[in-house]
Amino acid sequence: MIEELTKKLKNVCDEFAIAENYENIKELRFSNNSMDLFNNWEESYTDVFASRNKKTMDILIKDYNNIDYYIEKIDKTLNMIPDNPSYYGINPEHYNYSSGEEDIDDMDIYDLSQQLIDASLKNKTDQNAGLIYKNYAKTRIKTNYNDETYYNSGIEIVLRSFKGDYSGQEGLHYGIDAVKNIDPYKIGENAAETALKGNNKIDINEGKYDILMSPYLIGTILTYNIGFLSYFDIDSGLSPFIGKLNENIASKNVNLYDDPLNKNGMGFTPVDEEGTMTEKLDLINNGTLKNYMHSYSTARKAGVKTTGNAGIISPSPWQIHMEKGNKDINDMISSMDNGLYINNSWYTRFQDERTGTFSTVPRDGVFLVKNGEIKGNVSGIRISDSILNILKNITEISNEEKYVKWWDEIHSSIMPSVKAENINITRGF
Repeated sequence: MIEELTKKLKNVCDEFAIAENYENIKELRFSNNSMDLFNNWEESYTDVFASRNKKTMDILIKDYNNIDYYIEKIDKTLNMIPDNPSYYGINPEHYNYSSGEEDIDDMDIYDLSQQLIDASLKNKTDQNAGLIYKNYAKTRIKTNYNDETYYNSGIEIVLRSFKGDYSGQEGLHYGIDAVKNIDPYKIGENAAETALKGNNKIDINEGKYDILMSPYLIGTILTYNIGFLSYFDIDSGLSPFIGKLNENIASKNVNLYDDPLNKNGMGFTPVDEEGTMTEKLDLINNGTLKNYMHSYSTARKAGVKTTGNAGIISPSPWQIHMEKGNKDINDMISSMDNGLYINNSWYTRFQDERTGTFSTVPRDGVFLVKNGEIKGNVSGIRISDSILNILKNITEISNEEKYVKWWDEIHSSIMPSVKAENINITRGF
């Protein structure tokens, strides 16, 4: 199909980038300590980017029996639409990448789910719910200049454990090189520990607090709109990092990079959407903003080289990684005089993209810490602050990290725990 599509595209456009995708996803859901739903779906779809001079468009093809219809639609659309002044072409450099097929068919997700439940119950929880996804994907990228194929397989786990009114949650991803290291007992133990950590409800006042942020919380804050470091957002005026290249925008202990070749995570992406081979990209180094994410087109506009993050029009990250530090998590708690330890959050919303101002609602383990001890659970609060303020006020980073992913809140990433000072807390309800 892709050969026929390529031949016909050459008659209606100057440049094209075809992403032919196949996915096989097995989903296992459990609730009330037992498995209650299994789904298995396969999906094939092709995303086509086409350009003629500076006119650009993108179209999704699912009906492979009607290619002429899509070719006609591409031709008509390119005739009608205005020029895209920010488009400077697809990367013409030739690459040669092809990975061998890798899969994890021997992973029994039924057994895995039961082990998660058993581990949590052994640690004295009442109820458990969650999801396991086993993913297999094949992607072929074909442009005027390149033809490359790669495979990606992995496991996603979400476990939420309950003890009375309290809950703890783990949301993790494992790439092809890490599935053999899944420790369901440890996952269940961690979720249970959070659910059991506090049993005394405490109300707190609005104001500034030091916050110990788990990998889930800092993962939400940094990855929910990591597009702020995409040149598309910079050029559009919708980022707090505009004009800050080579400036200090975070504490000196903060190192953040895109880590697409790390096969321990499901964000493994060796080739971007225009055929450029990816590589580790420094975003923040010792607190200094080093790079924006670029496609070939945005890089030409900015006068730099592509970083392998196409999205041809809007560059995007593949697997954000904050480098771990040297602090033990228990020591980080014991050193807090008056603060909060927050495990997770959701409903993250940005009020002002230019300043990075946002709010997010903590959940699944929100604790008041006094004189180094957890005193009880806190509810009904929001973190209402900005990304820039949080990055500037990170004082400690843990020596452990997690491969975190959850729902639409946390994109596939690798995060430690961090302590940030003077973070604004408001009442949510």
